[in-house]
Amino acid sequence: MKIRKHREKSRLIIYKENELLVFQKVSDKLEYGLIGGFLKKGESPEEALIRETYEETSVKLSSKDLKYHSAITIDLDNKQRLSKHYFVCEDYTKPFILKEPHKFRKIDWVYWKDAVKFLGKSDRKTIKELFKPCKINH
Repeated sequence: MKIRKHREKSRLIIYKENELLVFQKVSDKLEYGLIGGFLKKGESPEEALIRETYEETSVKLSSKDLKYHSAITIDLDNKQRLSKHYFVCEDYTKPFILKEPHKFRKIDWVYWKDAVKFLGKSDRKTIKELFKPCKINH
């Protein structure tokens, strides 16, 4: 299959102990999302995440705040492909605030096992892998 369009996203995972920082999406049903978004032309996944984090939460991260975790690539319909790059920020004390109320109802700490039920499929898979007992004690 020849891929017509390949887009990329970056996602930020922030946790403290067994809680995950998530956005509650504006939706009729409960849906959570992680900080992040699409890369702009010429941006690295890290640069896009730094920009998106500031746009969504007012927090100015630097590359020193980020630790690369993993990536997932998904083939979509219509010969499209999506890659998601996941980074972890271990400083959960930064003052993350909601800056996009038109997209999200709130930003909140949620027990990870409760949050994963309401995340998108690839975000859910990545969070479950991260919270395995051998990686993070919970």
